[in-house]
Amino acid sequence: YIMGRKGKQVRRVSQEEAPVKKKIPDKKFGTFAGVFMPSLLTILGAVMYLILPQVVGGVGLFKTILIILIAHSVTVSTAYSISAISTNIKVKGGGLYYLISRSLGSEFGGSLGIQLYLAQTIAASFYAIAFARGFGAILGIFGVAIPEFQLALISLILFGIIVLIGAQFVVKLQYFILAAILLSLVSIFLGPNTIDLTSVVVASSGLSFWVAFAMFFPAVTGIDAGVGMSGELKDPKKSLVRGTFMAIFVTMAVYLVLVIKLSFSASANELLNNPQIMQKVALFSPLIILGIIMATSSSALSSLMTSPRCLVAMAEDKVLPKFLSFLGKKSKKSGEPRIAVVFSLIIGIGVITLGSLELVSQIVAMFFLSVYGWINGSAFFEKISHNPSYRPTFNAPTYVSFYGMMASYIVMYLFNPLIMISVIIIQGLLFFYLYKSSKSMKIEGVWAGVSFRFMKLFLKSMDKNAKTVKNWRPTLLAFSTKEINNHPIASLLHWISSKSSITKMYFLHKGKIGKDDEKTKQHQESLNKYVKDNEVDIFPRSIASENFKSTIEDLAQAETIGNLPLNTILLDFDKDLKLNDLTKNLKSLDKNLIILRNQSGFSGFKSVDVWWSSRRNGNFMILLAYLITHSKRWLEEGATIRVLNISDGSEESKKDIRHVEKVLKESRIENIELKVIPKEGRQIKSIIHEHSASSDLVIMGLTNLEKSANKRLADHIEKFTKKLKVSLVVFATDKIDFRVN
Repeated sequence: YIMGRKGKQVRRVSQEEAPVKKKIPDKKFGTFAGVFMPSLLTILGAVMYLILPQVVGGVGLFKTILIILIAHSVTVSTAYSISAISTNIKVKGGGLYYLISRSLGSEFGGSLGIQLYLAQTIAASFYAIAFARGFGAILGIFGVAIPEFQLALISLILFGIIVLIGAQFVVKLQYFILAAILLSLVSIFLGPNTIDLTSVVVASSGLSFWVAFAMFFPAVTGIDAGVGMSGELKDPKKSLVRGTFMAIFVTMAVYLVLVIKLSFSASANELLNNPQIMQKVALFSPLIILGIIMATSSSALSSLMTSPRCLVAMAEDKVLPKFLSFLGKKSKKSGEPRIAVVFSLIIGIGVITLGSLELVSQIVAMFFLSVYGWINGSAFFEKISHNPSYRPTFNAPTYVSFYGMMASYIVMYLFNPLIMISVIIIQGLLFFYLYKSSKSMKIEGVWAGVSFRFMKLFLKSMDKNAKTVKNWRPTLLAFSTKEINNHPIASLLHWISSKSSITKMYFLHKGKIGKDDEKTKQHQESLNKYVKDNEVDIFPRSIASENFKSTIEDLAQAETIGNLPLNTILLDFDKDLKLNDLTKNLKSLDKNLIILRNQSGFSGFKSVDVWWSSRRNGNFMILLAYLITHSKRWLEEGATIRVLNISDGSEESKKDIRHVEKVLKESRIENIELKVIPKEGRQIKSIIHEHSASSDLVIMGLTNLEKSANKRLADHIEKFTKKLKVSLVVFATDKIDFRVN
């Protein structure tokens, strides 16, 4: 007895007396029953009995051996990729779909999962038809004639009922099927050898090599049967690796030995043209018929076992439309996906009623190959992304996964290029639907890591090439110190960089870190909203600063793209920034400078005036004008550029005009014109105001202003831009020549 609440004695129930919960028996499978046997039985299927003799007779022994080795090289690489991915994640039900979706993301995985499910379901119908043909031959011996169509329907329904009973029952049946196939192989190997070695060596030319390869390859795609049982395994990480490799190498050995035996057992003509050649070369022919029936029934059962589990996994990931979500329900007692089995059975029956299935069979083969290609692609992209989260206990070499991905698509091309393109289009449409619908679970894919990896490589190459004249472009670091100018600066940056550059923008506001964080957050949210609503191609940040000038100078030194410093600084016109000192310090950092003076905002997008000063500034200003006027907004308005040159009539001035004319002629800019304005004793600022007061944007050089500004740069900029709407005052440090071909 123990003391309970309120001091009452409570009798403790002993462990022996406590009610025992009914233990649910462990129904999961090990490596042999769960992976090895389903894969082996599917690989040693109808192709081995019906197609392999034709391949040997069509191309000869040595070429057949080469075909077997090449075909298995694809599945070996796929096995490597499956092993790598499955040992990196917690594996659940869904087979290849689950592995791909957890690597490539929900949209990509979903588009492939739908293809995989259809391929598995339709394949069950093909195996039912093959079973009907074999069983029909047996019935014919006894004088019983049942149309193949009806027999196939009955067979498929029977297979569906067997699968509905449960995975345990199917696995038990597969032991008997395995025994029947082994007996048929023993019967073949014990059959007489009737052909001499010379006939074996001489290759036949009844089939082309790649036609024969296409005929044989479907045999080796059976590894999906084992992987599809991933949710039913005791230890998926161990069983998927061991079972898949065991099945591949055992079946490869069987096929290699079998083609040698066939080469010694019948002539090339018999192998190519006699559909019953396997019965003829066997010691006891009824075992061959039994083997064909058992092999096709096993393949049908495997397909009907794996396809519903793939469907359930997609339903759980919300890949399927909402009205099909009921397909993800399982039996509460056994966990069997019975609703999905019935649904798959209905599709299979519909496929059988189509009649001619040759085209559909090719599409199914393409679907399988596409999935195999991308399981290899998953491992390949995981490897090259160098994601820290990718830590598989089984390492697949990068070149192996890449080979498997490329080989799968090469085989697809050899099968039928037109159907290959059709399958790729179907996959693209499915991906687009899942991406746009945004209803599936957002499973994180490898693509962010791949992008990061390539970005790093690109940044390294940019650091080498950025200073070349031909590839030069402005990379801008912009600072806004007045909230009213945030949007104009953001728009200006977008126009300059939308197609040709990268820009970063900082909005500076008075404050301290820790004290004014909420204010910084509000400014950041406002900037983000503007960027999103207006589709502006910039990267904005809000910063609290006690000293704007120091913050600008610090960031100008520190900001880079990789190891590449941003080459151009854009400043808000602000007298409090002490522009004389600031511009001097920024120029010492070899930065090109742009100072924005905004008085009325951008009210139009039709005219840009460039006031030519020095040649270095002039090239930079024309390049800026070109980038701005060739952005979408300005192009829609038919914007033009005027290059204005003030001439005093001197020889030096005439020489400068000839240079400008040459520059514009060689620039290949179609919306530009030159206008020469005689000075005639007038002040430069008066000429600028007279000719550019109505222009939407005016760009002028800082060189001339600087000569007369001394320590009052801000005052002189203010005077020169007083009557202008929006103006950019620039100073170029880089050598820029946009005329380079």
